[in-house]
Amino acid sequence: MTQPQGPHELPFVLEVPATGTVTRRDDFDIYRPDGGDQPLPAVVFVPGPMPAEFPARPRSWPVYEGYGRLMVSRGVVAVVPDLPYYAVEQWPQAAEDLAAVIESVRALTAVDADRIAVWAFSAGGLLVGGWLAQSPLWLRCLALSYPLLAMPADPAERAAAVQPGRPVVLTRVGRESATIQATVDGFLATAASTDTVVDVVEVPDGQHGFDLLDHTDASRRAVIEAADLVIDRVLR
Repeated sequence: MTQPQGPHELPFVLEVPATGTVTRRDDFDIYRPDGGDQPLPAVVFVPGPMPAEFPARPRSWPVYEGYGRLMVSRGVVAVVPDLPYYAVEQWPQAAEDLAAVIESVRALTAVDADRIAVWAFSAGGLLVGGWLAQSPLWLRCLALSYPLLAMPADPAERAAAVQPGRPVVLTRVGRESATIQATVDGFLATAASTDTVVDVVEVPDGQHGFDLLDHTDASRRAVIEAADLVIDRVLR
């Protein structure tokens, strides 16, 4: 009987050529296109928490390597942090760690410090709430894929406190858990009340983690649509 595969073993839904260069640093991996010496915009991918004893950190998973290569193929830098984020309750400290990583990324000569997008997945969404409420000028876009946007104990309170600023790209799956969906619904209601631009990419039959679990044409189209929107925002 075939054993279930973990996320560190599952392939990305898109086949993306391995172009450019990848450099591993202590706290993040950076994917850079080949050629040229001009600073480029960067997209920082924010995975959710993973226990320390798990066989591989998220930055080594095929799904995030795939997203990194996808950005490189479109001519922008990609960054996948390795945060000490092992349980969802650690999100406040992890949010501070993420902010420090992004400042390190902005200081790189290969990166245009004024054109950064942040793309969070699952409970990585908890780490970006501060930028939903108060967006720095360098943040050109905030993307959220099947995000958890509040702790399960207080989804209504956290979602209601959000005051979006920069354009948001939200990928929403139809087979989401009720708990997570409540936080997404609360965010969208707040965004509508503040006239915030939110592009919603729908994956009606997708599940949480569709970009590594559901290898369908709909999944591939959704990833490409979200990526195109993020790149348009960060290049604009």
